[in-house]
Amino acid sequence: MSERITSRRTSMTHAALLALLLGGCASVERNPNVVSPYSDKLSPYNYKEEGTLARMVVGVEAARFIRHEHYFPLFVQVANRSKITFEITREAFTLEDPLGNQYSIVPARELAENYARVDLDKRLFRQNRQFTASGIELFTYVQSNFYPSSASRSILIETVSLPPRTHMEDVLYFPIPQSGLNGVPLRLLFKVKGLEEPIQVVFEVPRTLGIFEKNKEEEDR
Repeated sequence: MSERITSRRTSMTHAALLALLLGGCASVERNPNVVSPYSDKLSPYNYKEEGTLARMVVGVEAARFIRHEHYFPLFVQVANRSKITFEITREAFTLEDPLGNQYSIVPARELAENYARVDLDKRLFRQNRQFTASGIELFTYVQSNFYPSSASRSILIETVSLPPRTHMEDVLYFPIPQSGLNGVPLRLLFKVKGLEEPIQVVFEVPRTLGIFEKNKEEEDR
């Protein structure tokens, strides 16, 4: 009898530990005792701002592998919680670096002529949806396509009407800021007619070594 009780308690302990581990994977909780200049994290590489009128998520999964390119990608999701329709164009998004410099998103043609990673970024973007889908289950998806893929016959969609209870998500590109890309607080601002103040997400882009860089680093040691 004692052995059965011990076994049952051990199983329950293991189950509880597993539940805690799985729960920890779902989101990244901020320590209330630590003051951070950054927005809350939805996952290790996704930052979020939960406003009353809009929710915005900024993902840096692909940006952390940027090295010598002149541009970098951000995975951006906007959900409309207001009672008005957001008319979203390229001008709705602005990047700000810690030096106070502001940057508009890169024109689609310029990016197509000077950047070769769009299709790779879009694959990572699709994988990233496993994190960004959380919290918008009741919002209707509205398509956008600010940077069409060269691998498919997709069309340019850079004007988006976002009614209440809908959301959009896309890959947006900005020039590398003068402050540098990695390890500095960057701010993405979203401003459309009807919002008195812009929605903003403060984030950083870590520098992550790719597999070939790791191999080279080991060879140089």
